[in-house]
Amino acid sequence: MSSLLIIPVPAIKLARKAWLRLTGLLFLSLLAAVALAFYSYQMHHLNTALNSYKQATSQYRARTEAIHRLSDMEAAFNRYLLDGNSANLGLIQADKQRIEQLAQWDGDAQHDQLLQSLVAAEQKWYTQAVQPMIEERRKLAGGQGLPEDFLAKYRAAPQDLQLVNLESNSENAQRQAQQALQQAEDQLRWLWLPYPLAGLLMIGVIALTVSAIKSVNHLRQAAESEGDEQEDDGTEREESHGETK
Repeated sequence: MSSLLIIPVPAIKLARKAWLRLTGLLFLSLLAAVALAFYSYQMHHLNTALNSYKQATSQYRARTEAIHRLSDMEAAFNRYLLDGNSANLGLIQADKQRIEQLAQWDGDAQHDQLLQSLVAAEQKWYTQAVQPMIEERRKLAGGQGLPEDFLAKYRAAPQDLQLVNLESNSENAQRQAQQALQQAEDQLRWLWLPYPLAGLLMIGVIALTVSAIKSVNHLRQAAESEGDEQEDDGTEREESHGETK
C-alpha cells in the first residue's frame, strides 16, 4: 500500500508546470479584466462629458436666442414709447412669446436655471415696466412731444435687464462644459493603446491555455502509465507467488 503513495519525479514536474501555467492564465485573465474595466470607465466618463457638452450647447443656443429676443423686445418697447407706432407692440408680443417658448422647448431648457432666470426677469420687467408704460403711452396724443411726468415714470420704471451678466454667465457655462469634454478627451489620448494590448493578452491567454491543457494531458498520461506499471508489477507478483506454490 505504501508504494501507491509515492509520486514519481516526472509527474511532480509536470504538475508544477501545469500549476504555473494555470496561475499565469488566471493572472493574465485578471489583468485583462482590470484593463477592460478601467477602459470602460474612461469611455463612460468621456460619454458623460460628451452628453453634458451637447446639453450645454443646446442650452447655450436657447439662451443666446432668448437674450437677443429680449434685446429686440427692449428696443421695440423704446421705439413705441418714442413714436407710438402700434407695429412695435406686435414685435414686443412676438419676442415675448418666443422667449417663453424657448424656456419650455424641451427637458434641457426646462432644467436650465440660467434660461429660466432670464424668462423670470423678462416677465417681471414686462409686468412692472412695459405694460404700465404702454398704457400710459396710449393715453398721449400722437404727434406731440412726451410730457415730463411721462418721462419721469419711464425713468422710474425698472430698466436694467442685466443682459450683459446673463450673456457672460451663459458663455461661462458653455466654456466649462467644453473644458470638461477636453479634459476627458485628453485622458483618452492613448485611445488606440488598449487594442494591441488586448490582442497581446488574448494571444498570451490562448498560449497559456494550450500549454496548460498539454501539461494536464501529460500529467494524466503519466499517472495512467504509473498505474499500468503498478498493475503489471502486481500481476507479476501474483504469478511469481503462484509458481512458488
